[in-house]
Amino acid sequence: MGILPTSQGATLFGPSLYFSERDSPFYSGIVDNAGAGIYLEDFEDGELNTPNVRQPLGQSAVGQTFRSRFPDAVVQGVDGDDGVIDGMTGSGDTWITVTNNGTISQFTDFEFLPDSNGNYPLYVGIVITQVINPDSDLEIGWLSPEGESLFDDGEFDPKDWSPLEGAPLGSPLNMRFIGLYAEEGISALILGNAGQVDHLQYGYSIPEPSTSGLCLLAGFLGLLTRRKR
Repeated sequence: MGILPTSQGATLFGPSLYFSERDSPFYSGIVDNAGAGIYLEDFEDGELNTPNVRQPLGQSAVGQTFRSRFPDAVVQGVDGDDGVIDGMTGSGDTWITVTNNGTISQFTDFEFLPDSNGNYPLYVGIVITQVINPDSDLEIGWLSPEGESLFDDGEFDPKDWSPLEGAPLGSPLNMRFIGLYAEEGISALILGNAGQVDHLQYGYSIPEPSTSGLCLLAGFLGLLTRRKR
Protein backbone atom coordinates (compact mmCIF):
# COMPACT_ATOMS: atom_id res chain seq x y z
CA MET A 1 0.00 0.00 0.00
CA GLY A 2 1.31 3.47 -0.83
CA ILE A 3 -0.30 6.89 -0.51
CA LEU A 4 -4.06 6.62 -0.02
CA PRO A 5 -6.58 9.47 0.43
CA THR A 6 -8.73 8.53 3.43
CA SER A 7 -11.18 11.39 3.78
CA GLN A 8 -11.43 15.08 3.08
CA GLY A 9 -8.18 16.64 4.25
CA ALA A 10 -6.45 13.38 5.30
CA THR A 11 -4.03 11.06 3.51
CA LEU A 12 -2.63 7.72 4.68
CA PHE A 13 0.99 6.74 3.93
CA GLY A 14 1.79 3.02 4.00
CA PRO A 15 2.06 0.46 5.37
CA SER A 16 5.40 0.45 3.54
CA LEU A 17 8.77 -1.27 3.91
CA TYR A 18 11.28 0.71 5.93
CA PHE A 19 15.01 0.10 6.36
CA SER A 20 16.18 3.62 7.24
CA GLU A 21 14.88 7.19 7.30
CA ARG A 22 15.53 7.39 3.56
CA ASP A 23 12.51 5.09 3.11
CA SER A 24 10.20 7.55 4.85
CA PRO A 25 7.66 9.38 2.66
CA PHE A 26 8.50 12.33 4.93
CA TYR A 27 12.25 12.13 4.24
CA SER A 28 12.66 15.43 2.39
CA GLY A 29 11.13 17.16 5.41
CA ILE A 30 13.44 15.31 7.80
CA VAL A 31 16.66 16.33 6.08
CA ASP A 32 15.39 19.89 5.62
CA ASN A 33 14.08 20.27 9.15
CA ALA A 34 14.85 23.66 10.64
CA GLY A 35 11.93 23.61 13.05
CA ALA A 36 9.34 23.79 10.28
CA GLY A 37 9.91 20.43 8.62
CA ILE A 38 9.70 16.93 10.10
CA TYR A 39 11.20 15.84 13.40
CA LEU A 40 12.65 12.32 13.61
CA GLU A 41 12.82 10.64 17.01
CA ASP A 42 14.93 7.48 16.65
CA PHE A 43 15.27 6.89 20.44
CA GLU A 44 18.99 6.19 20.05
CA ASP A 45 19.84 8.51 22.94
CA GLY A 46 17.56 6.49 25.22
CA GLU A 47 14.93 9.21 25.53
CA LEU A 48 11.78 10.65 23.99
CA ASN A 49 13.02 14.22 23.79
CA THR A 50 12.28 15.76 20.40
CA PRO A 51 10.19 18.96 20.64
CA ASN A 52 6.46 19.10 21.29
CA VAL A 53 5.79 15.41 21.94
CA ARG A 54 5.32 13.40 25.12
CA GLN A 55 3.69 10.32 26.50
CA PRO A 56 0.13 11.28 27.52
CA LEU A 57 -0.07 12.25 31.18
CA GLY A 58 -1.97 10.16 33.70
CA GLN A 59 -1.47 6.79 32.02
CA SER A 60 -1.01 3.61 34.05
CA ALA A 61 1.56 2.36 31.53
CA VAL A 62 4.91 4.06 31.03
CA GLY A 63 6.71 4.46 27.71
CA GLN A 64 10.39 3.56 27.77
CA THR A 65 13.26 3.02 25.40
CA PHE A 66 13.86 -0.70 25.21
CA ARG A 67 17.60 -1.40 25.03
CA SER A 68 18.48 1.51 27.30
CA ARG A 69 16.24 0.22 30.11
CA PHE A 70 16.48 -3.51 29.39
CA PRO A 71 20.03 -4.26 28.14
CA ASP A 72 19.34 -7.99 27.62
CA ALA A 73 16.10 -7.42 25.69
CA VAL A 74 15.52 -8.79 22.21
CA VAL A 75 15.31 -5.47 20.38
CA GLN A 76 13.76 -5.21 16.94
CA GLY A 77 14.61 -1.78 15.62
CA VAL A 78 15.12 0.01 12.34
CA ASP A 79 17.80 -1.77 10.31
CA GLY A 80 19.85 1.30 9.40
CA ASP A 81 20.23 2.67 12.94
CA ASP A 82 23.61 0.95 13.30
CA GLY A 83 24.82 2.66 10.13
CA VAL A 84 24.51 -0.40 7.88
CA ILE A 85 21.46 -1.87 6.11
CA ASP A 86 22.18 -5.57 6.47
CA GLY A 87 19.06 -7.17 7.92
CA MET A 88 20.38 -6.88 11.48
CA THR A 89 17.92 -5.01 13.71
CA GLY A 90 19.04 -5.74 17.27
CA SER A 91 21.78 -3.18 17.87
CA GLY A 92 19.70 0.00 18.14
CA ASP A 93 16.98 1.15 20.50
CA THR A 94 13.20 1.10 20.24
CA TRP A 95 10.21 2.32 22.22
CA ILE A 96 7.90 0.12 24.29
CA THR A 97 5.19 0.79 26.84
CA VAL A 98 5.36 -1.11 30.13
CA THR A 99 2.45 -1.62 32.54
CA ASN A 100 2.71 -1.25 36.30
CA ASN A 101 3.24 -5.00 36.71
CA GLY A 102 6.19 -4.98 34.31
CA THR A 103 4.58 -6.51 31.23
CA ILE A 104 4.53 -4.92 27.77
CA SER A 105 1.34 -2.93 27.32
CA GLN A 106 -1.07 -3.60 24.48
CA PHE A 107 -1.22 0.14 23.85
CA THR A 108 1.32 2.84 23.01
CA ASP A 109 0.33 6.50 22.75
CA PHE A 110 2.09 9.73 21.85
CA GLU A 111 0.66 13.19 22.53
CA PHE A 112 1.64 16.16 20.36
CA LEU A 113 1.68 19.68 21.73
CA PRO A 114 1.17 22.88 19.72
CA ASP A 115 4.34 24.72 18.76
CA SER A 116 5.11 28.32 19.71
CA ASN A 117 2.69 29.50 17.03
CA GLY A 118 -0.09 27.24 18.26
CA ASN A 119 0.24 24.78 15.36
CA TYR A 120 -0.14 21.03 15.69
CA PRO A 121 1.85 18.72 13.39
CA LEU A 122 0.18 17.94 10.07
CA TYR A 123 2.24 14.80 9.43
CA VAL A 124 2.65 11.97 11.95
CA GLY A 125 4.09 8.54 11.25
CA ILE A 126 5.91 5.68 12.96
CA VAL A 127 7.63 2.38 12.18
CA ILE A 128 6.03 -0.75 13.62
CA THR A 129 8.96 -3.05 14.32
CA GLN A 130 7.15 -5.72 16.36
CA VAL A 131 3.54 -6.66 17.04
CA ILE A 132 2.60 -8.33 20.31
CA ASN A 133 0.23 -10.90 18.80
CA PRO A 134 0.85 -11.67 15.09
CA ASP A 135 -2.57 -13.33 14.91
CA SER A 136 -4.33 -10.06 15.76
CA ASP A 137 -4.61 -6.82 13.82
CA LEU A 138 -2.40 -3.85 14.51
CA GLU A 139 -4.62 -0.93 15.51
CA ILE A 140 -3.55 2.63 14.78
CA GLY A 141 -5.35 5.95 15.06
CA TRP A 142 -4.69 9.68 14.97
CA LEU A 143 -6.68 12.35 16.83
CA SER A 144 -7.47 15.91 15.82
CA PRO A 145 -6.76 18.85 18.17
CA GLU A 146 -10.41 18.47 19.28
CA GLY A 147 -9.83 14.81 20.17
CA GLU A 148 -11.80 13.39 17.24
CA SER A 149 -10.64 10.43 15.16
CA LEU A 150 -8.96 11.35 11.89
CA PHE A 151 -8.82 7.80 10.50
CA ASP A 152 -11.62 5.29 11.00
CA ASP A 153 -10.14 2.16 9.39
CA GLY A 154 -6.92 1.75 11.33
CA GLU A 155 -6.69 -2.03 11.51
CA PHE A 156 -3.93 -3.84 9.62
CA ASP A 157 -3.17 -7.56 9.53
CA PRO A 158 0.60 -7.97 10.13
CA LYS A 159 0.51 -11.28 8.25
CA ASP A 160 -0.09 -9.23 5.09
CA TRP A 161 3.36 -7.72 5.57
CA SER A 162 5.34 -10.95 5.74
CA PRO A 163 6.96 -12.35 2.59
CA LEU A 164 5.26 -15.44 1.18
CA GLU A 165 8.35 -17.49 1.98
CA GLY A 166 8.40 -16.10 5.52
CA ALA A 167 11.05 -14.05 7.31
CA PRO A 168 13.03 -14.69 10.50
CA LEU A 169 12.17 -13.02 13.79
CA GLY A 170 13.38 -9.43 13.78
CA SER A 171 13.69 -9.22 10.01
CA PRO A 172 13.10 -5.71 8.63
CA LEU A 173 10.89 -7.39 6.00
CA ASN A 174 8.26 -7.69 8.76
CA MET A 175 8.42 -4.00 9.72
CA ARG A 176 6.29 -1.23 8.27
CA PHE A 177 6.02 2.56 8.28
CA ILE A 178 2.50 3.96 8.66
CA GLY A 179 1.76 7.69 8.63
CA LEU A 180 -1.00 10.23 8.18
CA TYR A 181 -1.32 13.76 6.85
CA ALA A 182 -4.27 15.76 8.24
CA GLU A 183 -4.80 19.37 7.25
CA GLU A 184 -6.47 20.24 10.58
CA GLY A 185 -3.52 19.00 12.64
CA ILE A 186 -2.83 15.94 14.77
CA SER A 187 -2.80 15.89 18.57
CA ALA A 188 -2.20 12.19 19.29
CA LEU A 189 -1.07 8.88 17.83
CA ILE A 190 -2.64 5.76 19.38
CA LEU A 191 -1.38 2.21 18.77
CA GLY A 192 -2.75 -1.16 19.81
CA ASN A 193 -0.92 -4.52 19.56
CA ALA A 194 2.38 -2.75 18.84
CA GLY A 195 5.10 -4.30 21.00
CA GLN A 196 8.00 -2.20 19.72
CA VAL A 197 8.02 0.95 17.59
CA ASP A 198 10.79 3.13 16.20
CA HIS A 199 11.46 6.27 14.17
CA LEU A 200 8.55 8.42 15.32
CA GLN A 201 8.16 11.23 12.76
CA TYR A 202 6.02 14.34 12.97
CA GLY A 203 6.00 17.87 11.70
CA TYR A 204 4.59 20.58 9.57
CA SER A 205 5.82 20.47 5.99
CA ILE A 206 7.52 18.36 3.33
CA PRO A 207 9.42 20.50 0.83
CA GLU A 208 8.62 20.07 -2.84
CA PRO A 209 11.51 19.09 -5.14
CA SER A 210 13.46 22.16 -6.16
CA THR A 211 13.13 23.53 -9.70
CA SER A 212 16.87 23.08 -10.25
CA GLY A 213 16.64 19.46 -9.12
CA LEU A 214 13.79 18.76 -11.51
CA CYS A 215 15.71 20.36 -14.37
CA LEU A 216 18.76 18.21 -13.64
CA LEU A 217 16.57 15.11 -13.55
CA ALA A 218 14.91 16.02 -16.85
CA GLY A 219 18.32 16.58 -18.45
CA PHE A 220 19.62 13.26 -17.18
CA LEU A 221 16.59 11.39 -18.49
CA GLY A 222 16.96 13.15 -21.84
CA LEU A 223 20.62 12.09 -22.03
CA LEU A 224 19.66 8.49 -21.33
CA THR A 225 17.04 8.62 -24.07
CA ARG A 226 19.55 9.93 -26.64
CA ARG A 227 22.09 7.26 -25.70
CA LYS A 228 19.55 4.49 -26.32
CA ARG A 229 18.85 5.61 -29.90
